[in-house]
Amino acid sequence: MTNDPTAHHPRPSSTDADRLHNEQDAQTETADGAAVDGNIHVGYWDSTTDNRSLNQATDRLTDLVAAQLAGAPDRRLLDVGCGTGRPALRIARATGVRVSGVSVSAEDIDLARTRADAAGLADRVEFRYADACALPFEDASFDGAWAIESMMHIPDRTAALTEIARTLRPGSPLVVSDVLLRSPVTGEAAETVRRTGQAFGSPGFPEPAELRTALARADMEVVEFNDIGEHVRRTYQAFADAFADVAPSADDPHYEFFSSTRSLPRFGALPQIGYVFLVARRL
Repeated sequence: MTNDPTAHHPRPSSTDADRLHNEQDAQTETADGAAVDGNIHVGYWDSTTDNRSLNQATDRLTDLVAAQLAGAPDRRLLDVGCGTGRPALRIARATGVRVSGVSVSAEDIDLARTRADAAGLADRVEFRYADACALPFEDASFDGAWAIESMMHIPDRTAALTEIARTLRPGSPLVVSDVLLRSPVTGEAAETVRRTGQAFGSPGFPEPAELRTALARADMEVVEFNDIGEHVRRTYQAFADAFADVAPSADDPHYEFFSSTRSLPRFGALPQIGYVFLVARRL
């Protein structure tokens, strides 16, 4: 695995990435192990009778992403917002691809590297501390990329998607899965969305038209654009249940995050909240 040349994790270029770095590090350790065993993203259930656990359902979403990337041992893929590494390692193990993952959380990167070493995959999976709007890779370096729930953390999604596109070879796929704001919210619903976004370090959840416009400006063609919100909605209650016993004091720096998990079912039940699963192609 290629390590960063500095020992103290140089900051990404954007001010917003600096802010998210601190917020995400504060949440990583508990979220990584207590709830989803390294998958800090939603789960996917095929139907209301699907009895997968939350861990199994989060792996299922990763597998749906992987299926769109046509991984093979001679291919190199980019994981934008790699979290603590479980999706990258799962995809690399299953397909033999080489993966480069990036995150603005130093703690995430440290945990991801530890996972890669423990899995014996450090020779094929690397993790770097980097901003999605200033990727440390040459043009046309990758045969595909994915971004699982990272777009919602990025204020300038057009800049990020343009930068991701720069690193892709022509014709290569990008898979984006993320919380989606289907339509504008007002009143109490708007306050629920605002507080949830604030707790999870999101400046605002992406909307369909915004994503389509940003992809077009990034010189990427939308191949599929699906709202799979009903398949992932069970996640919000599952996360609330997983953190039900966590009761931080009001002066705990994690207080807002853990308090917000109690309102996740209300957020997830809003009809305006969906979940996008899109596939785009670099022109």
